[in-house]
Amino acid sequence: MSPYLKEGDIVFFKKYKKNKSILKNRQIVIFKHPVKNKNLIKRINSVNQNNIEVVGDNIEFSEDSNKFGLINNERIIGIVTSKLIFPKLKNF
Repeated sequence: MSPYLKEGDIVFFKKYKKNKSILKNRQIVIFKHPVKNKNLIKRINSVNQNNIEVVGDNIEFSEDSNKFGLINNERIIGIVTSKLIFPKLKNF
């Protein structure tokens, strides 16, 4: 699968609210890395009551649940709603 997002893309998201936000497979979420001090954006592969499994679109090179396991819902920052698309400008 081709990556939906590339480094440097600007995304819009809605803040995740525990017990109010609904998480679904295929949604893209922003979350705190379980070990490192950084945020990641990944696609939800599966959801259970308190945890999610996340995978990157570029599975071969992705740092995701295959490497660090399930993510506790409390680590989720937001759910991506869209990305900003810049039109390609022609050179004059």
